Amino acid sequence: MALYTSYYTRQLALREQAGAGRGELQQEGEKSVQASVARRTIDYAGPYISWFERRFTVRCPSDTPALPPVAAGALQLLPPLAYAHQPASSFNIKFAGQAPSKTRSSVNVAVWTPDGRRCLSGTQAGEFTMWSGTNFQFETIIQAHETPVRTMTFTHNGNFLVSGDDGGTVRYWKTNLELVKSLSAHREAVRQLSFAPGDLKYATGSDDSTIRVWDFAQVKTEQVLAGHGGDVKCVDWHPHKALLVSGSKDALVKLWCPKSGRCLATLHGHKGTIMQTQWNQNGNWVLTASRDQTCKLFDVRMQRELTSFRGHNRDVTYASWHSVHEDLFVSGGHDGSMIFWLASRQAPQAEVRGAHEASIWAAAWHPAGHLLATGAADYAFKFWCRCRPGDPFFDEQQEEQRELAAMAAEAEVVAAPRPAAMAMPAPTFGTGKGRGGAIPGIGAAVAMPVLPQAAPFDVFSIRQAEPSEARGGRPPADGGPAAAAVAMHGGREGRGQGQDERGSSRQRERSPDRGQKRRRSRSRSPTAPPRVVEPPGPNARAAFQPLAGRHRMPPPIFSPAGPRPPFGRGGMPPPGGWPGRGQGGPPPGWRGGAPPYGRGRGGGRW
Repeated sequence: MALYTSYYTRQLALREQAGAGRGELQQEGEKSVQASVARRTIDYAGPYISWFERRFTVRCPSDTPALPPVAAGALQLLPPLAYAHQPASSFNIKFAGQAPSKTRSSVNVAVWTPDGRRCLSGTQAGEFTMWSGTNFQFETIIQAHETPVRTMTFTHNGNFLVSGDDGGTVRYWKTNLELVKSLSAHREAVRQLSFAPGDLKYATGSDDSTIRVWDFAQVKTEQVLAGHGGDVKCVDWHPHKALLVSGSKDALVKLWCPKSGRCLATLHGHKGTIMQTQWNQNGNWVLTASRDQTCKLFDVRMQRELTSFRGHNRDVTYASWHSVHEDLFVSGGHDGSMIFWLASRQAPQAEVRGAHEASIWAAAWHPAGHLLATGAADYAFKFWCRCRPGDPFFDEQQEEQRELAAMAAEAEVVAAPRPAAMAMPAPTFGTGKGRGGAIPGIGAAVAMPVLPQAAPFDVFSIRQAEPSEARGGRPPADGGPAAAAVAMHGGREGRGQGQDERGSSRQRERSPDRGQKRRRSRSRSPTAPPRVVEPPGPNARAAFQPLAGRHRMPPPIFSPAGPRPPFGRGGMPPPGGWPGRGQGGPPPGWRGGAPPYGRGRGGGRW
């Protein structure tokens, strides 16, 4: 894996050499000290100011201006919130900076402060390290726990920080990292903490197979949730409801009621230890990451799996939803790879192989969504940002990454089928008519899938199947009412299907008073009582229901793949009987098909 990180290490070394050429040496006794060189700075203030100036002119997503495919186009880059219709614009695959651990210990957890100005990391040595969120410089470090830090999170109002360690201890901190309270919460390691929407309660998951619900102010246990058959690796509170989701070593995902302590549902699907569970901001989806090399998306409304995401060659150790885009999330693997996904697509959308040399244990999105911080077991804490148009650094990085990935694929055994290497970037950020363009250094702007529409068809060209033809059997025997109906209006189709020739001969016979009967059937006495319409059956379609107070019905409109109408050529009478005749058979001159519509000429045949 050293092949993958050699590029980043070499780039950092080149920056130092470039700074040494520009800076001046300062003499301090016998040692020469290099003068300070300005570091790369990524500030979100400029894009937000540009967006505030333009947002009144952007009435719909198509009004969002597209970025020019040149390096100067980066000056027009807007924050992720302005590209809400294009989640692919937030594929943070560009290496922005690295913050090595001061004590060379694994980074187990990462979290951004609520204002987004600083990023905090917890290490295997029990230390808190604070880094700047703009130029990624080191700010401070404290010894927070005696054992490795496993989890920490801020309250929703941002006033307190709560952390847990391997010894089962939970500690409260102020925002200036001043210790407020320490308590022994579990007998074994505390794996994750999660606050309720009102910050009055929080839940802790531990390796002792239990989940505890705590009162934050009184610092006491309210509920103990027991039901997992292994270590509880993760727990998360619903964004706005009293509902908990947890994952365990027993490969089960459970939903809990924190008030009663009952298990509401159990979701199956994984075959390995579940390392991460997280609610989506819409409150309906649950994202899980497991050691079976997959991520899964569950819908709690149906309590079933929606889709499965497979792309890692090793265990999936972490997954996190984007802070702005609802359907975008990132996953980290045991091999140090990082993959970006969209909930609407099963294939990986962007990938950074060898982002770290060891397992990725933590990933935290900036509250604005333009930065991603990752921590791993290689003692490195790295920052990733969005790509810029016309960035030669990114193009060189992608080319070398593809070459190194091809070299490594020949040497290592692939445990799972791997998707084809994806060439990063293509479409523009704008959504005008020109969607097919490509900007160097910009991730593919993925459009949502469009459902295919049914092809139009002519309802008058639809041939209704015979009853015997639909059932695949022979026509009914003579003597029954169905046989009489078939014999009376069998028509040409009756002869084609082998029906009795007598029915066709009788059909061709002309009655001398046929015209009078037809005229009488068309007229209706004004004093006659209205015809009672029976309610349709459960399988009857609305298009075939007779209209009250009319002799005729509109022509049927139905799909060729839909159910066959309850009447037709040689079929049974429509609901309520034949118009004007009840159940006594069709009117004279009827030649099958749907009843005619209206009172115009030729009403006996459709």
